Amino acid sequence: MRNKMITGAIIAAVLLSGMVLFWYFTPSEISIVNIDAPKEIAIGQLDELRINLQNNASEDVNVTINVKNAFVDEKGESLKGFTILAYGNLSNMSNYKSLNAVDRPQKEVLLKPGSNIILVSIGYQVPGAQKVEVEVYQQGKFADSRIIELNVLKPTIEIFLEKYKSTNGTNEIHSVYGYLRLRGKGYAPGVAVNISVIDEETNKTVKTVTRGYSLHSEEDIPYSSQPLVIWQNRIFTYDPVTGAKIDTQTDTYSPIVVIELAKDESSTEKYARSPVVVKGKMGDR
Repeated sequence: MRNKMITGAIIAAVLLSGMVLFWYFTPSEISIVNIDAPKEIAIGQLDELRINLQNNASEDVNVTINVKNAFVDEKGESLKGFTILAYGNLSNMSNYKSLNAVDRPQKEVLLKPGSNIILVSIGYQVPGAQKVEVEVYQQGKFADSRIIELNVLKPTIEIFLEKYKSTNGTNEIHSVYGYLRLRGKGYAPGVAVNISVIDEETNKTVKTVTRGYSLHSEEDIPYSSQPLVIWQNRIFTYDPVTGAKIDTQTDTYSPIVVIELAKDESSTEKYARSPVVVKGKMGDR
């Protein structure tokens, strides 16, 4: 009797194992058709992957999505987790389910029969090539995966200098205004700019200064410029009739360099709003 029970248990275990193996190795009816992604993305720019999944079953299927390397921080480390923005069936685009990106990341989605689209948010804080892997599981069983590569653009920074000549009494005033520009979308933190005034005859540095900037550009203003020196002044006034508070901000763009060349004596003007001030004699270069 005992041997029959043991034999029965073994047969049941073998049959169960066979069923599990058959289920596990049976091809899934879920597959990744393609992944659309931007070929290039700027640092700090949030973009999205468009994942096209095919459900060959005749009924709705719940699947689990895993996206690796969707976000990378400024240290180059991949952050865990991702956010599904929306998903839906291509046969009825009006039934897309949009998810609030502020909520916790959603990983399980319901696929309708046919072609389905899932939108996933991505973003990177370092430049260079980034590989993103998408995995799909159905009831814990691996269904499909695909890897794509996109390029995170390195910020391109330009500097522009404008000269302005005037007089102060008998002295010549040479002012230099500077502007930084970040080409394309994204941002560039910790940009150090060194400005030096050099004596052409001796090739020695007369005065130098280093200033730090953080540049940011938006999609609608991709080539906006930032002055090297800007002074902001806010004045609060009140409407005498209603008492309404009026906030007025004035931006003053000052030269990064002021060079005063005196015919006789240098002036007492300090040019305090400019970080680099040099005083010399006419004829100095």
